Amino acid sequence: MPRRLIVLLLCAAMVLALAGCGGSKQPAQTEATAGPAEEVSSPDEVRSVTYAEAYMNYLTVYGALLDETSRRLETHNAILKNRYPDSYYMNSNYLMLVYAPFNTAYPALGSVMGEDNVSAAQAALRTTFPDAVLNRTAPGCWEATYTYVDKTSGQAVDRAGRCQWECDGSRGSFRVRAWVDDELVEFTEFIPQGIDRYLFYTRTDLALVEYANGALTGLWHTHRISDPPLGTFPGDMRLNTLEAYDPYPDGSYTYMDFTAADDHADVQYTLVLENDNMVYTGKIAQDRLDPQGNKIGVNWIGIDPITLLK
Repeated sequence: MPRRLIVLLLCAAMVLALAGCGGSKQPAQTEATAGPAEEVSSPDEVRSVTYAEAYMNYLTVYGALLDETSRRLETHNAILKNRYPDSYYMNSNYLMLVYAPFNTAYPALGSVMGEDNVSAAQAALRTTFPDAVLNRTAPGCWEATYTYVDKTSGQAVDRAGRCQWECDGSRGSFRVRAWVDDELVEFTEFIPQGIDRYLFYTRTDLALVEYANGALTGLWHTHRISDPPLGTFPGDMRLNTLEAYDPYPDGSYTYMDFTAADDHADVQYTLVLENDNMVYTGKIAQDRLDPQGNKIGVNWIGIDPITLLK
């Protein structure tokens, strides 16, 4: 089975697991075959990119990111298994990491989003939220309201759900935000930067991806732990507002903005790919127990940087 298909299936499985807790799931994704939209050289040549096209560009770059990083992680772990067949899982360098960043149930709806007709997108949304109502609020902007069935307490509780999709057609970028009872629960943004660079970020992940000639050529990616004070890892969701975690509201940044994030206590790991050399820097989870031996949380222990071979 192709590597990308395996990883995308893992992503789908994770979304379905979330659906069991909160009543959402991801529509089926279509494999992207075309490359990202060509850069324009002058304002006269600007062609408005549709949400569906922006989303397919996202899938292309994202697929390359998953392929390259997952392959290197597998190679690294395979070397340890071969070297220490009876104890590799006790080695601090063994990375029990399913690499599936930017996993969300919402952006895929854009693959059927149309400027003039929202019926197909509303029908797709209603396979998850039967009472969903989708409206086009402005050029390149849509909003849906629906009943979100919250099952996290063990009982089904109806809550008010709302989601917004926005596309900047001149840039080929998109932003998705979803709320439950006016609390932000998901946030995804994809912003082409020009010169084969793309900015991805959610509430837990932030990455600058370089993609050229069908391959990942550069990467700086940081993934944040959800709740550092408690040391737990509950579904990898962060309890903060959009305003508190939107570091690049206009898509502008400098490379140093990314490296500064290494100082944050809630960073679980960073991955950097430069000159075909990928380095993992981060932490591993260690169970925290009460006096009776019951697990009450997780401590995150820093490890030395690891070079991930091809």
